[in-house]
Amino acid sequence: MGDRTGMDSMALFDTDLSVNPDAIAPPAPTAAATPAPAPSPVLGETVLAVDGNSLAHRAYHAYGNRPEVTNPVGAGLYGFLALLAAVVDLVRPAATIIGFDCRTSSFRKDLFSEYKGQRPEKPDALDALLDEIPVALDELGAAVRTEQGYEADDICGSVAGASKQSGRHCVVATSDRDAFGLVGDGVEVLRIRSGMHRAQQYTARRFRRELGITPGQYTEYAALRGDSSDNLPGIHGIGPKRARDLLRRFDTVADAVADPLGCRSVLGPEVGQVLIDDHASSDSVFHRNVQLMTIVQDLDVDLDDGLPTTPPTVIDECLRERRLAGLIGRMTLCFADTAPNAQAPPLTDADVPSLEVE
Repeated sequence: MGDRTGMDSMALFDTDLSVNPDAIAPPAPTAAATPAPAPSPVLGETVLAVDGNSLAHRAYHAYGNRPEVTNPVGAGLYGFLALLAAVVDLVRPAATIIGFDCRTSSFRKDLFSEYKGQRPEKPDALDALLDEIPVALDELGAAVRTEQGYEADDICGSVAGASKQSGRHCVVATSDRDAFGLVGDGVEVLRIRSGMHRAQQYTARRFRRELGITPGQYTEYAALRGDSSDNLPGIHGIGPKRARDLLRRFDTVADAVADPLGCRSVLGPEVGQVLIDDHASSDSVFHRNVQLMTIVQDLDVDLDDGLPTTPPTVIDECLRERRLAGLIGRMTLCFADTAPNAQAPPLTDADVPSLEVE
């Protein structure tokens, strides 16, 4: 769901770095940059839900998809783990669960065959990276989840749902706007953009201040305007502004169409009638979009699977075998059953090694 291919930048961090994943050395100590504010837990322990596909695409475009890189899968894996470490360093979760799209089936595509139908085939290296990342994470002892027919968004949504039920705070890390609909009731979205310094933390209050609607209205807002990245056209004549204006006036689209005069006064006579007719239609674009854009929140997830329990020696061995020794400290703090006095070293853009490619 959403747009994972349009990257804001060709770097994960602030600087343009050339990384050779076959020769990464531990970084020299640097002065810590001022980090973005960490989400504040409001309901107890924080659970981090990571959209693995979102991070993988960003890592590939930042590191793997460079003409000078001879090992795009290795470079992409380095970028993914480095970005994941930065997110964990910011959120400081008690548990981390990483979701990935099912790569063999999609219930959304079964419902609408044209769903994401406009997207080009993935580059071979990106396809290979999406195969490799879950394998590496599994070796590191990370909690990796896929579910037949579902997407990473649905895994993250279900982690958020389970966190709410258990009284825990949840942060969803993604670059996908669809996750905005999850915000609220102890759930925040950390939207990753170009560079971790530009990551945006969305609470319900910030969301409403910036978009002018509530998080609970976001799916209907998106359904009205459509989503070109998923090949889902919206209601003809309704863009972001009209969709926002309508949901500022009415709590739901159903309320709007139940008041034809009010609906037409907000959208204009012609566009208002288009929405009213569509809402009543058996092949409604609006209802189809809502069904496809709604993130599933009730998949079976065990939050305790995300607790860091991997022996540090396993992490050390795994990363040395992959020639990613520079990430041992970061991954140990992400996934290992480390001693209570372990502290995360500051993670800055200067902290990431810049090495020539062989």
